[in-house]
Amino acid sequence: MVKFKKKSLSGSSKRWIQRHHNDPLVNNAKKYGYRSRAVFKLEEINKKINFLNKNQNIIDLGSSPGSWSQYLKKIGYKNILAVDVIKMEQFDEISFIHGDFTEADIQKKIIEKFNIIETILSDIAVNTTGNKKLDSFKTNSICLEVLNFATQNLINGGHLLCKFFNGELDKEIIKFSKLNFKINKIIKPKSSRKDSKEMYLYCNK
Repeated sequence: MVKFKKKSLSGSSKRWIQRHHNDPLVNNAKKYGYRSRAVFKLEEINKKINFLNKNQNIIDLGSSPGSWSQYLKKIGYKNILAVDVIKMEQFDEISFIHGDFTEADIQKKIIEKFNIIETILSDIAVNTTGNKKLDSFKTNSICLEVLNFATQNLINGGHLLCKFFNGELDKEIIKFSKLNFKINKIIKPKSSRKDSKEMYLYCNK
């Protein structure tokens, strides 16, 4: 049982803290030294699709706090570029760009770092406001930008894994992916929370 000392916390905040505290994947992440439970989503999806390759250049968008890059490094990946608007405590041998991926100068820095881009991972999601339509619109707008960047910069045969939300613009995301990629798969990992609207789109160019 979690005891709350701050009486100013809202009921929804208290419920989130309680759920987070009791989440077995949160506890497993701590047990194995990972920065967040999100690591288990990437691990699960890769076991299902087997798309990650240790010799490829991998971009980790929306990387903070860093569990995806941390996982890749731990299992032997070396060519990793993490990008986030939120500062991330860095790891040895992993490059990090601090900035907004949607801005042209940040995208230019990414391309300068990796002339050849073989895999793009995006776990980007905006901070939720409680307005589900607005939240899905904002996150899915970024997903569309990631898809557009991938069509222009991924090599042929390259891989993309991108988070999106069920809701506003999700049909546009699926339509765009079908028009621009050879393979498209929508995945709801078991490691996602049941009440979450998050989904993952895998594409192969």
